[in-house]
Amino acid sequence: MSVTTMTIGELCVSPYNCRTNEVDANAVAGMAGSLLKRGQLYPLVVHPMTPAKGKKRQYGALAGGRRYRAFSLLITQGKLPADHPIDVIVRDITDEGELRELSLAENLVRVELRPYEVFAAVARAHTKGRSLKEIAETNGQTIETVRGWARLGGLHPTIFAALEAGTISQEQAKAYGATEHQHLQLKVFEQIERSGMSSSAAGIRRLLKVGDSELSKLLSFVGEKAYGEAGGRYELDLFADQADERGRVEDEELLMRLADEKLERTRTLLRQQVQNHTPSRILRFEANPPRDSNFGGPARDLEISADPADVDAADAERSAFIQNEMAELEHQARQLLADPGLEQAACAVGIAAIDEDYEPLEAELAAIDLRRSLTLPAGDIFATLEIEQDGKLETRFWWASRKAKRDAEKPPTPARPISTGPIAKAAATAASAALRDLMLRPAPGGRAIEQSTGFDERMKADAAIREDYGLTADALQIMRSLRREVLRCALLDDAERDGVVGRDYAMWSLLRFELSGGYGHQVGTRRLAPGYEPSMEHSQAVLPHVKRSLAGMRWRKELAQLGAHASMADRDLVAAFRAFSAESEEWKNKAVAFLAGTMLERSLAAPGYQIPLHDLLAARADLKDADIHAYAEPTEELIGLLPKAHRLTIAQRHVDKMAFGTWAKLKASELTAPVTRALRKGKWVHPLMRFERLPSSAAPTKVQEAAE
Repeated sequence: MSVTTMTIGELCVSPYNCRTNEVDANAVAGMAGSLLKRGQLYPLVVHPMTPAKGKKRQYGALAGGRRYRAFSLLITQGKLPADHPIDVIVRDITDEGELRELSLAENLVRVELRPYEVFAAVARAHTKGRSLKEIAETNGQTIETVRGWARLGGLHPTIFAALEAGTISQEQAKAYGATEHQHLQLKVFEQIERSGMSSSAAGIRRLLKVGDSELSKLLSFVGEKAYGEAGGRYELDLFADQADERGRVEDEELLMRLADEKLERTRTLLRQQVQNHTPSRILRFEANPPRDSNFGGPARDLEISADPADVDAADAERSAFIQNEMAELEHQARQLLADPGLEQAACAVGIAAIDEDYEPLEAELAAIDLRRSLTLPAGDIFATLEIEQDGKLETRFWWASRKAKRDAEKPPTPARPISTGPIAKAAATAASAALRDLMLRPAPGGRAIEQSTGFDERMKADAAIREDYGLTADALQIMRSLRREVLRCALLDDAERDGVVGRDYAMWSLLRFELSGGYGHQVGTRRLAPGYEPSMEHSQAVLPHVKRSLAGMRWRKELAQLGAHASMADRDLVAAFRAFSAESEEWKNKAVAFLAGTMLERSLAAPGYQIPLHDLLAARADLKDADIHAYAEPTEELIGLLPKAHRLTIAQRHVDKMAFGTWAKLKASELTAPVTRALRKGKWVHPLMRFERLPSSAAPTKVQEAAE
């Protein structure tokens, strides 16, 4: 049997080859790479095929069918020429039975390498100077596969001997190979041996602290980049399903120190934000929330919902812009890291360029955070910081005890409940529907606002709102005051953008009153006369809600600044007027916008309290629902006064079904904090606080009708 050569056109796969599994037969990519790199090591065994009439004789590959397919693949891909010589041994046999027996014998006598023999051979080749890439290319394997083989071949000799002897499985060997440090491998192996118990692969990784949940949580919190820049090392598990999600932190003490430092920076920031609102107050922190003595776990009824707010509108706008920019840069970074065709060096250059843009934005956002204000109720309160499993930091505020909460909530004067009961159900009975039909409804417009002549309309409007929203007069007054504060801030924001909505409105309404007369509920403003405002909006039922809102804080800040200006503070009226006249047009424009804000009536998006001119002002000042939410964010104090059924109804669309299912079982006092948090995250705005978007063609008509 001598070796000769043939071309691919002279060969085919023998129909008598006993290897019939198509998946195995066609898995030739690795073999093709080896043939291209090292050449053909073994000849094919072929036999003459009976030629079809008029066709040239071919030879069937009885042994080496996969090598034939590998050659065919290389020629099809253009990596070898069509006339490339292929070594063959010709067996001049035509009997089908003898050919099938020969094919079977050729496959049965072949003994495959044992897995640990492959691991040891790869590890030895690597230690003798062959790169993993070269080994992978020679054997037609991926570099990730070869890297794993080399790691297993490099196990501590004691553990590798156990793999050879079969006392540990290949999966257990991979668990030991999750770290390259042989002393750690042996330490865990001997620990398991001393215990006299077998351990699963997961148990071995747990002892090695591979994928340790607590350390992974801290690493996500600190950030892999910050940990690495501080000299921290992280070893990936080569045999994890997703290597980027499981590994081993090598410098635990460093990681814990970095986590403590980051937590302390957060405490310092929160204390500063509290002092921005109340300078003399020092926020304290505890390790754990107050416990519920009856049911165990945190006392949810003592939780307080509070978030820092931007006092300056410019900061709020800039903060939103920065966060959008940072989100876009993070998206770009993820795309770079996920690009399989990008070289590592090019990826590193791209990430570095993104970091150059990202870090200044991060620093600017941190500076804005320092200027934000955190409003907490007066009383004995502490905060807790909890690192979630995904690395996010959960900040929560708590009353120190139920007594502390009761003492702080004692009102100076008795306050009526904000609601008369649960909100109306969607499917009402026919009787209740008939009663509602008989109830007098308020006329369109804002006649209920008028103090002297609007009593009847006010009674009808209040009754309608109580029926539709479950609110009493106190709640209505709170909503009216908050809505006015929001619209005031919108006029100021417009003036700061060089808009003239406030200026035009103030001048027009003053002239309208003097020349044409009219009522406040029509024009949407009040006459500038002392004692006009009702005392209701300054009552203890309303004022605390206004003061806690960002809109209220902004308005008081602007009031203080304008009141301290020489034009308002100088007792010499001539000098005061000169100071006013000397100011820039931009300053005067904002001052007039402030004047417009002082004149505003308190309206609502409900018949009896609705003023179309306010809707027009909101539209022209570009006031959106997101702005309303930011300026008058729902507070725990307000949400806590609503009926439980109402709270559940408005929160349902802002939480997942599983969480909502548990809320129904909570007490009303325990429900306040989670509902408030959900409404804040969902950017919820009460329907009464919204402004109608008037069509541009219809707006003049509606406004004209309101003023007549």
